[in-house]
Amino acid sequence: MEFWTDQPRGTYILDGIDVGNADDAELSKIRNQKIGFVFQTYNLISKTNALKNVELPMLYAGVNQHTRKQRAKELLELVEMGDRAKHLPEELSGGQKQRVAIARAMANDPAIILADEPTGALDSKTGRLVMDLFHKLNREKKKTIVLITHSNELAAETDRIISIRDGNIVDSVKGGGKA
Repeated sequence: MEFWTDQPRGTYILDGIDVGNADDAELSKIRNQKIGFVFQTYNLISKTNALKNVELPMLYAGVNQHTRKQRAKELLELVEMGDRAKHLPEELSGGQKQRVAIARAMANDPAIILADEPTGALDSKTGRLVMDLFHKLNREKKKTIVLITHSNELAAETDRIISIRDGNIVDSVKGGGKA
């Protein structure tokens, strides 16, 4: 099965927007409001506490200060980090940083969360906590989680596994999922 070509094929429609034909402003809006990003290295702003890190995407979306602060507090509670809201990233463990990053990804209530190796820098117990949180967001908040991982064990927990090698989709199978 070969999907790679030198020329783009098909279209990518997200909430009625043809992303392939979107201008820079539309693409920025999509990235800010439709997709949440969770990175392996957290990408938190070091001089900014957890609460302000979670507020940041809402600031760019033009959400007023009161609403930003309230939603950020709620999201930190959701990821069990409410008691660490005033802590700087350097005062948090890797798992705590990743939970703050997940809360930040949820800030503008995106439909999709892209998580790039979100457990790669974590020990197995903390990685399990992060994966359980993703399952909860999928189940309870109806978020689509796109998990990029090299771990077959983590991939097996998903509803669908798409394998990519050298830029080509080489397999697509049903995962084991997790309720």
